[in-house]
Amino acid sequence: MGKRTDIKRVVVALRMAGIAGQDKLNGIFQYLSEGRRWTLAIYRTLHEFTPDTVRDEIARGADGFILGIPGANEAMREVAASGLPAVAMNVDPAPLARGDWTLVKSDAVAVGRAAAQTLLQQGVYKSYGFMGYRTDDDWSRERGRAYRDTLAEAGFIARMFDAAHYPNRVDDRAARLAWLATLPKPCGILAACDDAAFEILELCKETGMPVPQEVGVLGVNNDPILCEHAEPRLSSVQPDFTREGYLAAQLLDHGLAKHRGQTVFVGVKQVVHRESTYPQSNSGRLVQKALAWIERHATSPITSTEIAAHLHISRSLLDLRFRELQRETVHDAVVRIRLAELKRRLLATRDTIEKITADCGWSNANAAKNLFKRRFGVSMRDFRASARPH
Repeated sequence: MGKRTDIKRVVVALRMAGIAGQDKLNGIFQYLSEGRRWTLAIYRTLHEFTPDTVRDEIARGADGFILGIPGANEAMREVAASGLPAVAMNVDPAPLARGDWTLVKSDAVAVGRAAAQTLLQQGVYKSYGFMGYRTDDDWSRERGRAYRDTLAEAGFIARMFDAAHYPNRVDDRAARLAWLATLPKPCGILAACDDAAFEILELCKETGMPVPQEVGVLGVNNDPILCEHAEPRLSSVQPDFTREGYLAAQLLDHGLAKHRGQTVFVGVKQVVHRESTYPQSNSGRLVQKALAWIERHATSPITSTEIAAHLHISRSLLDLRFRELQRETVHDAVVRIRLAELKRRLLATRDTIEKITADCGWSNANAAKNLFKRRFGVSMRDFRASARPH
């Protein structure tokens, strides 16, 4: 019996040792849950995914590949030689250069900017630092540069602990401790990933530096095992890994012609606040509580008066603290958070614009459309169309 032509066989080679790979696979399954008929062959390790594996899958009738195991260069070259379409995810696409491929990649610049803005908005730190990952991967360097540049735009200097500034010493415990000790306190630190952030928390614990009173620590990836079991629990920037998996499947399904040889970036899903970055000043704590409440309720028709009442303070005091620490009004914060959720839903759902604007707190869709156009220079419809593959 011949192969069923209405069912695609897709090979997924994806490292799932951490939350990133698991979320990407979940994104692929989300795409398939919308009625796509695929058969998946899943490989999780470099040992499993070899050139022989690729040849065997091609012989079985593979229609395409989603590739996310770093270092699988020989297997990726075999994919390229086959001429079958492939989507690479956060790996070096060079071995696919002769094939039909697209790269889907987490936007490291968006991660660095979100981290800097998060720490700046807490309004309690005298200095800011960045600790890169020990292997000096490109994603670590890019996150650090974006973090440094965003702080510079706000008038702050980021003190960097990475391979560029501490060559051959990024694994030196004494060097890390000395760097940490030089940061004026309280300081806010971005670590390139949750693993590096966990190490900072351990150093603080060993040396008696209280977190977050003297050192605020922010990781990246929002790995629940590390973040929830750290002491104190670790705040983290969460890239939209699920969206990456969904988009990779969508690109492979719809053909890569429009994006062949290109990189498609996916941004940040959210910043998850836990105890490692709670501000300690009264004003900072007040603003942080207000922001947390706004984030939970921004899509409801809330007012500044309701927010102030929830915090048991006057509206004038709340507005004053926001202007001091956030350089924006409470109303500005509500609108900013609503617009971020609106943009996310435009990309992540197929809901109508009218439904999305209503769900995000606007009773008048036209008012939301006009505001969106003024802020971003493009209509909601065009924004959605330009960000999605066709």
